[in-house]
Amino acid sequence: MFSNSVKFALVLCMVLLLSTGVVSAQQIQTPAEKVGYSQGGTLYGPLMDYVYELESMTELMNVQKITETLMGRDVVLCILSNPPIFKPDDIAKTGKPVILIVNNVHGGEVAGKDASMEIMRDLIFGDLRPLLDNVIVLNVPTINPDGAEVRRRTNEQGFDMNRDYLKLETQEIQALVTKVFNKWRPDIQVDTHHGGSVPYALVYQTNMNPAGDQELVEYANSILTDHVRRELREEDYDGFWYTGPGTVDGVQGWRPTSVEPRKQHVYTTLANMIGFLFETPRNTHRVINNGTEVVPIPQEERYKHQVRGQYIGQRALIRYAASHAEEIKKLLGDVRNRAIERGNNDSDNDQIPLTYKQVAKYNDDFWVRVGGRGGRGGGGRGGRGGGQQPNTQPQEPQFELVNRPIFTKFEPTKTTTRPWGYILPPQFATVLPLLLEHDISIKRLSEPTEIEVEVYYATSVTTTQFFQGHFLKGATVDKYTETKTFPAGSFFIPSGQAKSNLISYLLEPETNDNLMTWNFLDNSITLMTPEQFEQRRAGRGGRGGRGGGFGGRGRGGNQEYKGQEIRMYRLMKKTNLKGTLITSFNEYERNRYIRYIK
Repeated sequence: MFSNSVKFALVLCMVLLLSTGVVSAQQIQTPAEKVGYSQGGTLYGPLMDYVYELESMTELMNVQKITETLMGRDVVLCILSNPPIFKPDDIAKTGKPVILIVNNVHGGEVAGKDASMEIMRDLIFGDLRPLLDNVIVLNVPTINPDGAEVRRRTNEQGFDMNRDYLKLETQEIQALVTKVFNKWRPDIQVDTHHGGSVPYALVYQTNMNPAGDQELVEYANSILTDHVRRELREEDYDGFWYTGPGTVDGVQGWRPTSVEPRKQHVYTTLANMIGFLFETPRNTHRVINNGTEVVPIPQEERYKHQVRGQYIGQRALIRYAASHAEEIKKLLGDVRNRAIERGNNDSDNDQIPLTYKQVAKYNDDFWVRVGGRGGRGGGGRGGRGGGQQPNTQPQEPQFELVNRPIFTKFEPTKTTTRPWGYILPPQFATVLPLLLEHDISIKRLSEPTEIEVEVYYATSVTTTQFFQGHFLKGATVDKYTETKTFPAGSFFIPSGQAKSNLISYLLEPETNDNLMTWNFLDNSITLMTPEQFEQRRAGRGGRGGRGGGFGGRGRGGNQEYKGQEIRMYRLMKKTNLKGTLITSFNEYERNRYIRYIK
């Protein structure tokens, strides 16, 4: 870091140079530009040197540390605006939309990181400079510096951090959600990756989960993606959906990746942001001439094209936000207000999706590879692959333009009425830090309350897979309406909040990403097959099972065993509940490695 006096001198010098036209954006090279894009991604040292050097040259950029990794590396947020802003409260006074770019969540996926360095430079000193008058740009150069340093997908804990947005077990994603998402409230959030199908320079995906606000989903999937593609074609590239050709129910087409909210581009929409996933394919080939022709790219030029594709995508969203500020602000304001209104209305029969299926949204033209292998797409990674004989030259892959279904729509297959709120027993206090970190408000009941609620009973509980250190659980359930007595100290989570869609996804046991999925209910739910359920029902029917009282075993001797009671209760009608709102347990935290409560 520079001292204040040195920084002041550098700023003064830069102002004088700029005023005389001596310095331009072309004279401030990023680390990748300095080596001609030959190193395939900038490492932590030169990356941070560049960030702080750039910050020292201008008053339009500020840098804030948001956390420190297990290996002692800083994760920082770069804040760019004209006039400069220093804290989230300053945003409301500007009326500007906020776009957040987060790079390098997978350590070996680096083109977006290097592209964002050029974006910041050009926003301050280049032809993008006027955009800062109308938009605020936030950039996390690397969210996974530990993984990036060794080209590893995971962080030092061994977690894929782009699967951590619900459980928040990693230091880095927990800080991103609590200190950036919740505080700065970006309108558009972009996550940069490597992946997808050649010959496109950039492939993209936004939220398609039907549990998100559908106006927000459609805005991102139609208007914004079309704008990104137009800008790519203007520079003689092309873009398309992530991930690539595939089949759905035996039908060939183009299919996206899955849409669980554990992932960034889905979580952001449930949290009322426009979430974007930018993926960079291998760039062995390139689509030119307005999408009509495919040409090969020499090995030594591929990383430069990867960075350029990411640059165009990031720039396109910044430009759009700057020129449609009022439209975007109104859209997201309406989204939040709708969530609050629907959650607070106990008579609208508002249906929330629980399960869904993937279907075709439309048909479109896209390029597919045919013919030879050419080393994983035409010579990538040193040109491995091709023929089987030592002297056989790899066959150059060919590409064909086809017209097939685009499976970018997910339709609900099961829904339920959104409750007025959810009630959790005192034993689930360990869940509260997680809910608070998601900026979800919770009320603690101050007196016992007898009330009618909907209760889920699990008739089977199975382990679906081992992932991220968890045995993920799924359940088959039945639902009943019962009168329960909730003791003082129980917790009420109202649905009438801006994050109503996220609340329901977390607290409905039939979704594919809820508190049960990630083992937060293991103290009350055990594995049980349908056969075991039938045995229990036959053997324990006279005891009433667990269905008769709050967490108890039943009061009547003739009650049938209903299954394992899932203690996330649905309160359907507006009810006066006496209690107080609770606040974060460790709001003024030090470096956080283990979640705890007092």
